[in-house]
Amino acid sequence: MSWLEKLLPPKIQHTDPADRRQVPEGLWIKCPSCETVLYKTDLEQNQNVCPSCNHHHRIGARARLNAFLDNEGRYEIGQEVVPVDPLKFKDSRKYPERIKEAMENTGETDALVVMGGAVLNINLVAACFEFDFMAGSMGSVVGERFVRGVEAAIEQKVPFVCFTATGGARMQEGLLSLMQMAKTNASLTRLAKKGLPYISVLTDPTTGGVSASFAFVGDVVIAEPRH
Repeated sequence: MSWLEKLLPPKIQHTDPADRRQVPEGLWIKCPSCETVLYKTDLEQNQNVCPSCNHHHRIGARARLNAFLDNEGRYEIGQEVVPVDPLKFKDSRKYPERIKEAMENTGETDALVVMGGAVLNINLVAACFEFDFMAGSMGSVVGERFVRGVEAAIEQKVPFVCFTATGGARMQEGLLSLMQMAKTNASLTRLAKKGLPYISVLTDPTTGGVSASFAFVGDVVIAEPRH
């Protein structure tokens, strides 16, 4: 018996490490800019902007659309379109395995969410990339959902807004992915001919084939600040 154990009152019992309470993971977030430790709920209520240094943290697609659109009258477009593996692609892992993992991690079926709704009672259609789904890469589903969103905007005669957060084309779909660059731009040409505005909001990061196609051709292009 150690000297400390001799001094401890007999009623004081050592706690089994397995029984000790643990702080839940993900409750606190350190700002990568100023290194302030932030309570996650407070950060989310501040639209994921650090209250100490105004650093803009990355935000998921649905969280962004929830913050952007009015609460009433929302409806999703193209959610029934889901990815397939026409090329039977395999690198270090099979493409369907990567898709399944991304679905489980994000709760999304692909990297673009498109919704109709309104902002301050002004009707529009908005699309937003989910970067955590395979780095927001653009495959056939992203292209199809984007085009369906543009077609809905044309049909309703409303503006189309897109928030980009993407690493570019999805290599697992090869040429099919690259074809989406022409497909999406063609739909925006139809939107422009109808005299309807297209607003592109560039968020962190926006690179590759998306920046080389529809991200940089908006009537208005806005780069979201990081600080």
